[in-house]
Amino acid sequence: MDKRLIAIIVIAVVVVASFTTYWIIREYGPRPDIRYGGQNYPGEFLLYGKPDFWDKYGLSVEHTLYASGTENNNALAAGKIHINCGSDSKTIQIFNMIPEEALIIGTVQRGDRYTTVVGLDSEGNKLYNNWTEIYEATVTARNEGSTPPKVSTRLGTGAEGVLRKYFNQTGYKWDDFEWDPIQDLGDMIAALEQGTIVAFTAWAPTPAIAEAQGAGKAMRSYGDVALVPASIHTTKSFAYSHKDLIVKFLAAHMDKAEMISTNITGAAQMAAQGAQKMAIDVPSEAFETDFQRINFQIDFNYTIIEAIYDTADFLYSIGNIDKIPTLVYDTTFVEEAKALREAT
Repeated sequence: MDKRLIAIIVIAVVVVASFTTYWIIREYGPRPDIRYGGQNYPGEFLLYGKPDFWDKYGLSVEHTLYASGTENNNALAAGKIHINCGSDSKTIQIFNMIPEEALIIGTVQRGDRYTTVVGLDSEGNKLYNNWTEIYEATVTARNEGSTPPKVSTRLGTGAEGVLRKYFNQTGYKWDDFEWDPIQDLGDMIAALEQGTIVAFTAWAPTPAIAEAQGAGKAMRSYGDVALVPASIHTTKSFAYSHKDLIVKFLAAHMDKAEMISTNITGAAQMAAQGAQKMAIDVPSEAFETDFQRINFQIDFNYTIIEAIYDTADFLYSIGNIDKIPTLVYDTTFVEEAKALREAT
């Protein structure tokens, strides 16, 4: 028999055997207690870098970090994961996707989640101190027929949403500024460093990475404009049939939040290690900035729900969503998680 044909047959047999082994392990091997869809948030990198948060409560958690909130929601809606987290706009999305099942059981972060970073001059000073200065420079350049300063954000994200809300409050229009539609966050940092844009707005940890790399400095964050909570979602079916697992899961999140508030440097180093496990290079200094800037509180009340409704009203008013969903939440899981931590 031809040696090349034999090689092809051997490779085919190995591939089939490998796939079969993977399928058997996945279908019949040990299953995790919880399949959790996280996102590339600072606190999520900490969880990814320190899985013994789960171990303390005897939980086995398959923790997948999704780059896209929509992909994360699709996984929850399809039953591929049991719990996920997402920004306020993604909370609205999941309730519109599975209105009879979606349930909010906690938050992972809120407040100054979005930051505008501005470029620096040759002496390391900010090119602009606020949006008014950028606006005035843009108007002047347009009147003179010269090139206006460009700014950027990723369109279709919460960063765009919070900027539109800020502009709405301050009387600016979107077209008052010159936008460079950069979609890759790493490219935004590079463009800021190269001077092709003067500022960008994004969610943590990208702004803090730009600061740590010396590409720019924070111009403003937007916690005063909107709380923009990132919530923990699950389904009613899973929550009320696995209450003990939910309580342990939230207790682990609370331990994570406590570490962030009491040991920022250690938490930042663990988060950087978690990012490295995902082949993402984030300096620990960036996580230190975020851990001081953002509120990582897990428990919540109706103020958080009102903030999500506020975002829904705004998105509906500008035509980004067709329907404002009814949000369903349950704080009893959080209260039981607090009790578990006290007893552990």
